[in-house]
Amino acid sequence: MSSIKQIIWQGDLNDDCLSNWNGLLLRAECMADNDWWWCVYDMDNDEIQIDSSNNHSMNINDGALARKLAEDCARNYRNDRRR
Repeated sequence: MSSIKQIIWQGDLNDDCLSNWNGLLLRAECMADNDWWWCVYDMDNDEIQIDSSNNHSMNINDGALARKLAEDCARNYRNDRRR
């Protein structure tokens, strides 16, 4: 069985939510005009910001997509760190 646990989101999924997952903090938040922001931080490494929607030109107007992008970022980061 894998030691990596499932990503569970907490908070208001329609506004501001987060997930603590394997030493990472994933955030998604609805900003002005239904524009969604997401971010992933490495809490075990001085809380460095791994990536966020600020670094991409994609318009995100759906919370589920913002959470998926944060999850993809987190999984890719963890997979790269294990190599």
